[in-house]
Amino acid sequence: MKRYVTACAAVVTAIAGMVATAPAASANPSSGVNIRGKEPFNTDVLMSKLCGDMTGADKSFVFNIHTGQVVDSDKAYGKAPYYHLAAGPARSVHSDLPYGEHWALTNGWEVVVGNCEFPASSSWTWLGKERRISNDSVTNCGHGTASLGVNESYATTRGASVSVGLNAKFGYKSGDLAAEVGASVSYSWSWSKTHTLGRQVTISVPRGYQGWIDARPHMRTVRINPVFHVQYYNWSDGQSEVGTVVHSWRGRGYDRIWSFGYYVDAYADIVNSDGTPAMDYVARDKPGSC
Repeated sequence: MKRYVTACAAVVTAIAGMVATAPAASANPSSGVNIRGKEPFNTDVLMSKLCGDMTGADKSFVFNIHTGQVVDSDKAYGKAPYYHLAAGPARSVHSDLPYGEHWALTNGWEVVVGNCEFPASSSWTWLGKERRISNDSVTNCGHGTASLGVNESYATTRGASVSVGLNAKFGYKSGDLAAEVGASVSYSWSWSKTHTLGRQVTISVPRGYQGWIDARPHMRTVRINPVFHVQYYNWSDGQSEVGTVVHSWRGRGYDRIWSFGYYVDAYADIVNSDGTPAMDYVARDKPGSC
């Protein structure tokens, strides 16, 4: 991902190599099963509920196998429609129900406990919007060609967006994403500050024109399809307090799930081996006032 930039007298040439202009369509997390199309509901939305907090902390949900509705376990326990009273001894030592009654999961509601992981699925490079990077300009009001050495200044960017959920775009916490996502993305290719690059680039300007330097930054995007790691899964026959316990998604034998359409795209500037942003430079000019 590291490229080198060469400054020339009039136009600083483009960085060698092809740069993609559209996102990659593939998704291939390092673990897990894509459950899109395997359930009767929108699994992209389901995954946004399970992993939308962008942390790897353990969490517990009550989940409807017909609609995909997800509710935090601590908000659902002992409440309709998720649970109902069933006959039989209350086996939980924390139960405040009278002897002979207990809470049981209502048919169609099941419990899933686990944590989210954030492996990278794919990545691609692209050219950002052209912007002015020279603090100075030169207007040629004389005869022949005027030249000016301009000191480049560039404010780099990085950020992220989520494909599904109310939190469609989010910023950084303490200069980064949530720790788990930031660790997965690494940002080892990126620069995240405004900096005067200290490189003098000389531009030549025709008579009667004003000249300056623009650039298009080379950017990289890393796509993450969050994976939910199932630690514990439970369903009831409507009477059992504990019910059937497995350690895979709905008892299907796999303990990590993801959905193709739910992803995080993290982007940042690419930097060269010397730490400077990789950019396509171009000299621009327009009629000047003399």
